[in-house]
Amino acid sequence: MPKRRSKFVCQECGYESAQWLGRCPNCGAFNTLVEELAEEAVPERTLRKEGVSPVPAPQLRRRPLQRLPSGFGELDRVLGGGFVPGSVSILSGEPGIGKSTLLLQVAGQMAQGGQKTLYVTGEESLEQIALRVERLGVEDEGLLVLAETDVTAIGAAIETSRPTLAVVDSIQAAYHPLLTSSPGSVSQVRESAAHLLRIAKRTGTVLVLVGHVTKEGFLAGPKVLEHMVDAVLYLEGEAGYALRLVRATKNRFGPTGEVGVFRLNEKGLEEVPNPSEWLLSERPQPATGTVVAALMEGHRPLLVEVQALVAPNPFGMPRRVVTGLEIGRVLMVLALLERHLRVRFSDRDVFVNIVGGLRVTEPAADLPVALALLSSRLDVPIPSNVVAFGELGLTGEVRPVPQGEVRVREAKRLGFAQCLGPPEPKRRTSGHQPLWQVVSTLAEAVQRLGLIRPTK
Repeated sequence: MPKRRSKFVCQECGYESAQWLGRCPNCGAFNTLVEELAEEAVPERTLRKEGVSPVPAPQLRRRPLQRLPSGFGELDRVLGGGFVPGSVSILSGEPGIGKSTLLLQVAGQMAQGGQKTLYVTGEESLEQIALRVERLGVEDEGLLVLAETDVTAIGAAIETSRPTLAVVDSIQAAYHPLLTSSPGSVSQVRESAAHLLRIAKRTGTVLVLVGHVTKEGFLAGPKVLEHMVDAVLYLEGEAGYALRLVRATKNRFGPTGEVGVFRLNEKGLEEVPNPSEWLLSERPQPATGTVVAALMEGHRPLLVEVQALVAPNPFGMPRRVVTGLEIGRVLMVLALLERHLRVRFSDRDVFVNIVGGLRVTEPAADLPVALALLSSRLDVPIPSNVVAFGELGLTGEVRPVPQGEVRVREAKRLGFAQCLGPPEPKRRTSGHQPLWQVVSTLAEAVQRLGLIRPTK
């Protein structure tokens, strides 16, 4: 019997090497290369010579794209209107963020709506699932539950029961019996996903896989997994906060810019159709160091509270603590305030926080952060009916950001009286003109609020 070759496979990105390496040259991770035997081809991959009938291109137009509602309007928004029959999606997120809870609720909601759904767990027992089903209130005859990790058995259950939706939790726990590598390895994840994908396409079942993430927050397993599926969804949230966001980084059947907003409570995940109002519901009376920012999450306007605290530092090494923002942009804003407004922060501790556990990456938060920092530094409160947005340039100008009209409209809907922002090139002058106060520089925005008169 010929000796089987072995290879070393990175468990983070799937990179293959003929010898062991301490660091993966592809993704840079340390101690992730594991020796695996070169697997033989799975018999399922044998090409079929019969039963293949191509469809003429003109006939494709006669097949309208069907959508299956998930039971959650926020999730349907991210998916582009609902699940597409035969589609394969993967939902990933940090441990304990609520992936299993969300998908069990989706399966239960669709079952209560008359669809047959299958929830396959490879990490929990049936007794544990029973407790969760009872707590979430999704008990229904149409919801089938299976505790199994063998993908051939899972595939047989899908083909036998023919559910509308099948959830596999998780793909890292599943294994293919024809492979000798351990569950969770690159080859097992790849072959297990491919096996289930073929069955989903053949039966028209909506398949949702649960995926683990790496310590950097990326989807664990081979990169080919992201290319195989139709949609890659991420469930995001900060520990200790109820806010949860679902966003799509890949979607073959809809946009990738939409975001679904949920909040976690004792009954599972609950939709937040009006996130701006919910995030600002517990905002205190006017206080120093706080201002509302008009941001965009995908195509949805979102008003969030930015808080800043500037305190003296007697030790000579000031601290910069930032939560919910990129610290590099906050440091840039501090430099702009010192350079253009002559306000000193080099001897002060600075703390900046986005209320609600939201993570903001949009440059439009620059102006609100600057105003909150200056308000705390000078101990001058900003009126509670003021909203701000705008990107700051290194010369102190306030640069335009996309969809300014949408941000102002959201501020007006929530009753704000003043919105500081940059000019929009194609902005209409009617409708929101009294509310939208255009500012071209950081100094002009500060003067509008009466915070400080910058020295020339």
